[in-house]
Amino acid sequence: MHIQLDVTINTKYLDTRNVEGVCLGGCVRKLSRMVSAIYDGALTSAGLKTSQFSVLVSVANRKQARPAELTKHLQLDESTLSRNVERMCARGWLRLVQDGDRRSHLIEVTDKGLALIRKCLPAWQKAQAEVSQRLGTDTVAELRSALRKLSARISRV
Repeated sequence: MHIQLDVTINTKYLDTRNVEGVCLGGCVRKLSRMVSAIYDGALTSAGLKTSQFSVLVSVANRKQARPAELTKHLQLDESTLSRNVERMCARGWLRLVQDGDRRSHLIEVTDKGLALIRKCLPAWQKAQAEVSQRLGTDTVAELRSALRKLSARISRV
């Protein structure tokens, strides 16, 4: 079943209130900021942001990761990933290692980074439970479904 939502705006009589009320991009970004604030609050005692925790976990799950692989997986642009990795290397959580072809590098999580993940897991679990409880099971499932749908479409483009 396909449902067509009519969210067209008559540009002849542009009313910005209509844009603000129907813009999915704005809605998703606002939701992202609200959810990130909960996770950031939980991780702040470790000196870590949610975005950094995501990078650490992604690298740890892959043992070694190419920057291009992480940008695709995390949907980050190169400069954002590079800035995060640089800061995390300076803190000793990640390290860069030379790739076999010497034209690129791989990113690895350090023992200090793994220890930080372990330290942060209870706080992450608490934030995860709070967001899940506040949104409800159905909404969480719908969000995951929406992510899968958009991810499938992006990978085909």
